[in-house]
Amino acid sequence: MVELIKKALQGDKFSIAKLVSYFESTKIADRQFCVELDAKLDEASVRAGIIVGLTGAPGAGKSTLIQHLVDALLLQKPEWNIAVVAVDPSSPVSGGALLGDRTRVNFGENERAYFRSQASDLDLGGIGRNTFRVCRLLRRLFDLVLVESVGVGQSEIEIARLADVTLLALQPFSGDHIQFMKSGIMEIPQAFVITKCDAEDLAQKSLYQLQSSLDFMQRIDAKTKPPAIFQTSSVRQSGFDALAAFVAAAKRLDSAGEVSREDYFLKKEIRHYYGEFGLRALATYLQAASGSFEKRRLDLLEKLAQKLEGHAAP
Repeated sequence: MVELIKKALQGDKFSIAKLVSYFESTKIADRQFCVELDAKLDEASVRAGIIVGLTGAPGAGKSTLIQHLVDALLLQKPEWNIAVVAVDPSSPVSGGALLGDRTRVNFGENERAYFRSQASDLDLGGIGRNTFRVCRLLRRLFDLVLVESVGVGQSEIEIARLADVTLLALQPFSGDHIQFMKSGIMEIPQAFVITKCDAEDLAQKSLYQLQSSLDFMQRIDAKTKPPAIFQTSSVRQSGFDALAAFVAAAKRLDSAGEVSREDYFLKKEIRHYYGEFGLRALATYLQAASGSFEKRRLDLLEKLAQKLEGHAAP
């Protein structure tokens, strides 16, 4: 285990992939191993990477945006290593997933960039069931973890619960100002990225509509800091440097935010396995739970499995 962690910290992609696989595993035998891995990583890792979420509708150009954004970040931050987690939708028929983001994102032999695909496992919200645990691992191995959600609509906002900073990708004419205002997802990002800004006239019209919507929302809630807006074009290779500078300046959540995020995803997992009944039982144990997230998760799952007779441990 120590050698595996050592190689992962040195950037060995095979070792990183092996660690990720443990945290994605549903095998009972891997649970305790993940707790031990978690403790060893806390001892060995000196990184505390930022998690940046990228979401948007299908076809908004998220994968292409990731390619150019990571390239720009690696140039601006020569000391950084970056991981990308791309979540693809699972089929409700077969249960499988076409991990198509791999065809659009290619880091070649760049040792400072790592790419991992995940299936959503039919989980609602835009990210996978194990995305949080994987990102929690990767942030201790990389300076920045960039998470691409599945193509989302108006209400899939789990990415905001996961990320320190959230970006929302929009393509020109993805809606008028009324559509912008009624979309719940419009309220979560710290920055909007209008992609495919090749036709300047069309891109500017979309920019004005978005700014109009944000100005109106700002008048309703003046306490909210207005999000930044960026325009990018992969054809013209423009806008990515400014966006990269914004991402590089992002800050991590404070300690209270970290605890809140861990509790949120722990409760979400309990709800998935045990429903509202499980959440009520969880309240009995949650305050007394201690240790790292992985240790608390394992202890609570085992206690709940014992308490809720007739339910097998997930």
